[in-house]
Amino acid sequence: MKQILLTVAMLAVTLTAGAQNKDQLLSSIEKAEAATQNEKKASNPNTWIKYGDALTKAFVELVGPDYRQGWDATTVAMFNMQQPLSSEQVQIGGVPYQVDHYECRDLYFNLNTMILDAVIITKPISDDNLLAEARDAYLKAAELDVKGTKKKAITDKLINIRDRFAEYAISNSNVGNPQVAAEYFEGSLSCSDNPVVNTIDTLMLYNTGLMYNIVGDNAKARKYYSQCVELGYDNNGEVSSSLASILMAEGDIEGAKECLNAAFQKYPGSQSVLVTLINLYIESNDDPQKVLDLIKAAQNNEPDNATLVYAEGNVYFNMGQPEKAIECYYKSFEMDPTYVYGIYAVGNAYFEMAVDVQDEMGQLDLRDVENYERLLAEFEQDLMNAIEPLEKAFSMTDDQDVKIASAAALKQIYFRFRDKDPKFAEQHAVYEKFLNDAGIVE
Repeated sequence: MKQILLTVAMLAVTLTAGAQNKDQLLSSIEKAEAATQNEKKASNPNTWIKYGDALTKAFVELVGPDYRQGWDATTVAMFNMQQPLSSEQVQIGGVPYQVDHYECRDLYFNLNTMILDAVIITKPISDDNLLAEARDAYLKAAELDVKGTKKKAITDKLINIRDRFAEYAISNSNVGNPQVAAEYFEGSLSCSDNPVVNTIDTLMLYNTGLMYNIVGDNAKARKYYSQCVELGYDNNGEVSSSLASILMAEGDIEGAKECLNAAFQKYPGSQSVLVTLINLYIESNDDPQKVLDLIKAAQNNEPDNATLVYAEGNVYFNMGQPEKAIECYYKSFEMDPTYVYGIYAVGNAYFEMAVDVQDEMGQLDLRDVENYERLLAEFEQDLMNAIEPLEKAFSMTDDQDVKIASAAALKQIYFRFRDKDPKFAEQHAVYEKFLNDAGIVE
């Protein structure tokens, strides 16, 4: 099927010339810009709207006016009126892509999903950011629109520009261009945060911080993560954890502690907050017991909260005390028999213990048979202990992530024991089929 879809895309008939000639686009922009420099016309909001429209049209023509990033290959083929000059297959971040090269753009089709993941401009018509220039033109028009007669039209245009910024940012993020993605996510922010639209897009704030964090621009990542936290967009403490990691890297240990302690009060069950807290205490030669003290205080306030007991288990597990962790995980599940994370964590803890024992076995001297046999027995017992809680977690939940994680571990365990009992081989096949059906290929 993939080859058929690719063929359809390649054979799209050229019915129109596609993107306008570069000179025509530039001419339209220059003409509209000239009007903004005319003293009489410059005071008219329509002049700036037309300038913004010319810039927007030029950008749309460059990325392709007949299709959008996120469409499937068949739909793109139906609407795309141009043939690619050439095509190639590449791997980006482990994802296979077919890249169709056009005169001024590249289209990246994800070969796993046959979705257009990215449209990248390869020959811009100027060094200016067309979307940023268009945004600024529309904001100027709004400034001149004293009576507000153009407000709805300008609002719609700004929202369209915001969406174009976001699409192009996502395109670049998908194909490994985080710096460009960061700049375009950042450019989208003022399309909403202005007197006209008057909203703050917290998702775009987060994406901006994330991309700048990836490229190592700590100052900007910190700025946008901080705004997210202030606005309450913390993704269960994930943003605070990322912000604290930046503060730690910059040597602001006290700032990181303040950030994480505040997040912990809001999200006591957040694994990322707990892990970052523990790392912080270790790095600052502080005591992880402080985290446990926070959890105990929260438990006193909510004695029936299974999540808090589970969180206590996570601290013990990350402190290298899996036995205590397992006690807490079991207790959280006993407190709330519907709390699948508690029973899953029991199985996962035993599985991780087995992995640690296996690593220890690999470091033994080949002649140390006695310790090898001892560790082998411990390794297999940990795997056996993991089976029942993982089976229970798998069977009791509809959470696909938990089911996949449980099935992946069980598949490995049953493969290990497949020769000991036919039922183990049968169960290996069951979980292997589940994972295959879920599209998980190992």
